[in-house]
Amino acid sequence: MSEELLTVIIPCFNEAKNISQTVDSVLEVLRTLPLQSNILLVDDGSTDGTREQMEAICRRHAECRMRVNPRNLGIGRSVIQSYAEIPNGSWVTVCPGDNEFVFSSIRNHLAVRDQYDLILGYVHNTVVRTLPRRIASQSFIEAVKLLYGFRYHYLNGMKMYRVDVFRGIEVVSGGHAFNAELIAKAILRNPEIRIGEVPYVQVGRKTGQSKAISPQSIVRAVQEVVRGYVSVGNYRQAIFRQRQR
Repeated sequence: MSEELLTVIIPCFNEAKNISQTVDSVLEVLRTLPLQSNILLVDDGSTDGTREQMEAICRRHAECRMRVNPRNLGIGRSVIQSYAEIPNGSWVTVCPGDNEFVFSSIRNHLAVRDQYDLILGYVHNTVVRTLPRRIASQSFIEAVKLLYGFRYHYLNGMKMYRVDVFRGIEVVSGGHAFNAELIAKAILRNPEIRIGEVPYVQVGRKTGQSKAISPQSIVRAVQEVVRGYVSVGNYRQAIFRQRQR
């Protein structure tokens, strides 16, 4: 087994009905992979018993540990704040607590890890999503690609990366916009970063409703994209000034 370490961050907000099955699915795959691994659970201010579920999971599985946000910070900040607990050089992937990812798809990322520093995943089986969600998702990614000049298929899916790629980068946007801002700043900080793409498989939620396509979520996503874009512009200028010294 390789001495490389893969940390799976699982951020959750009110996913008490899904988190145990999600962790079981992830652990089943991790135990077959050719590298060391662990799980970091993050309770993002849940009010439905998610924290208690996580505590029970950590008692059952030595591979799992957890941290708790005192209030809801959003998935982006939950993930970024977790980097302080992850060793330099480690690989990181983020798996949502709603059990929508087929986690075995991580093998696609691992297969090319020697070639890249950041490996983005795009949904292979898009038919699993409803038409409104496909429209919302495609509209979002097209807007982001136009703003940043990205050519990537997708930004908010299963990804794997060295923790050093993003560690230390401050992000002001939240929700689904944080990935675009984070990746843009990572590229500005290190223009030589190697970025690749692989497919992954997704399934529909088994319980609960997706929070991604409500009218409130869409309005917030637009606002957060604008905030992130402005912040990236300021970051670009700061980077350029620093390199001119």
